[in-house]
Amino acid sequence: MAMLPFHAMDILKHALPPPPALPAGFEALPHDLTAKLLSLLARTSEALVGYYQDTESVSVDRKADRSPVTTADHSAHAILAQGLAELTPGIPFLSEESSPEEIRDRHNWRICWMVDPLDGTREFLERTGEFTVNVALIVDQRPILGFIAQPLEKQCYLGIPGSGLWRCAGDDFDRLSALAPSAMQGESIRMLASQRHSPKRVAALTERLAGSGLPVKRVNAGSALKFFALVDGRADIYPRSSPCYEWDVAAGDALVRAAGGEVLSELGLPLAYNNRDTLLVHYFVAAAPSGLPLLPLLEGAHDLFNESRDVHASNVVEDPGNG
Repeated sequence: MAMLPFHAMDILKHALPPPPALPAGFEALPHDLTAKLLSLLARTSEALVGYYQDTESVSVDRKADRSPVTTADHSAHAILAQGLAELTPGIPFLSEESSPEEIRDRHNWRICWMVDPLDGTREFLERTGEFTVNVALIVDQRPILGFIAQPLEKQCYLGIPGSGLWRCAGDDFDRLSALAPSAMQGESIRMLASQRHSPKRVAALTERLAGSGLPVKRVNAGSALKFFALVDGRADIYPRSSPCYEWDVAAGDALVRAAGGEVLSELGLPLAYNNRDTLLVHYFVAAAPSGLPLLPLLEGAHDLFNESRDVHASNVVEDPGNG
């Protein structure tokens, strides 16, 4: 793998970052939680790679919103649900594959795990390799810990806002490098998008960002890998104009804020999680440290895409959560 364009400092295995502190009234997280979570994510990744390499073992169904769900999604969900329950038995689990019965009391949860066991199911099925496992710890509507694993590359990014950001590699994700993304802007604006995103919407966002006077370069990536590009210096800004779900964003939010960036809602406020009747996110913008000066250019940009809400309701546009 090519060297990533950021400063990296090797960290010894025994110097894994401790988990974040919880507010008063909560039992402290286990001191070895970070290491055990990385091991759990490595096991989940290994299982997904097994399915990826044996396509005949993967069956595909359709959810109510027409997005695909596979045997691999359900298997990863089961591994993470069991593993997180063993590591943190007092913390509930909210996953893309959770049943309504399993999360019926979610509005009463001040703390929960928010999980996408297989982000990029379409990419998984189309064998692009651009799929991830996303895990975030939500406390009072904000992610305080986030992991995004890329199974095929045997790597995982770990973010603890206020503490740091790390890239983890190896079979057990136990080789860490601390990341320090630059806040310096380059000679162009690198805007993230997916191949699936509407060309009309991407063009509208490009026009907004061009108001900076710098040329805008589109950087394509699928699934939550767009957050990797933000925090390792390959992109500056990621405006998301098509619907997705909170579990698609939460872990990436933690990574971006750990890197010194921001993830904002259509109102220009930090995204809040598990606090509405719906888990759907219609619009957000994520900025790396180098992209923070660009945020004013995108104020009000969500008004350009209000039609997506009505179209999504009729299940006509692209499936939410993909790409």
